[in-house]
Amino acid sequence: MMRTEKNQEGSMMQAEENQVMEQSVVTRLLIAGGAIGPLLFVIVLLIEGATRPGYSAWHNYGSSLSLGAQGWMQIANFMVCGLLTLGFAIGLRRVFRTGRSSVWGPILLGVFGVGLIVAGVFVTDPSLGYPPGTHISGPQTLHGTIHGVNAIITFGSLAIACFVMARRFAGDPNWKGWALYSIVTGVLVVMSFIAATVVSALDESGVLPGSPTGLLQRIGIIAGWGWIALMAIRILSKMRSHVPAREGMSES
Repeated sequence: MMRTEKNQEGSMMQAEENQVMEQSVVTRLLIAGGAIGPLLFVIVLLIEGATRPGYSAWHNYGSSLSLGAQGWMQIANFMVCGLLTLGFAIGLRRVFRTGRSSVWGPILLGVFGVGLIVAGVFVTDPSLGYPPGTHISGPQTLHGTIHGVNAIITFGSLAIACFVMARRFAGDPNWKGWALYSIVTGVLVVMSFIAATVVSALDESGVLPGSPTGLLQRIGIIAGWGWIALMAIRILSKMRSHVPAREGMSES
């Protein structure tokens, strides 16, 4: 009986996703933002981290790129990605109207998007020797403290979103393999955040100078942001694949 109910739920979700062809242009644009925002964020982060004078992508947090004369680039990166991800969450809710995770998945991704915007508004404090010439690490100001607390919420909401969406993908034949992929991504995001925080603290205490804080954080960023982008791309591909079929039906 449980198998029958599971099959029925899977059929309902599959039928719902077949209605993606009926989504509006606005929904398509919102979903497209979920592909563009995270990919653009990672590209800017990697380029800025590799070219910023005095900055080490191995050693420094990505948020530290918001500091200094060129800090506006990373601030804008946070804001743009946050807004596009928030729009993606709205679009995802329009696509996944019923079934498992149809509410909490988009909500958690929306929280993640808002978290990125907050990270851009409340800039981090200097840490781990960046900007050059600074020696104090850890929150020293109100906006730095808000940034630090917000980081926990941002990465936490992304990881939980991965686990929540994995429940939906597990019962949906249209998303075969995505349940495991989502779980692995969620674990990577959590472990990356914890590892980066631990080695950063060891670095600040003098136990582990030159720690790979930046590298460990980037592993979680690439995994988590990439997961969102790939999910958006997959949804867009389903939308495009349905359009010709619909047009052919209209002509006949």
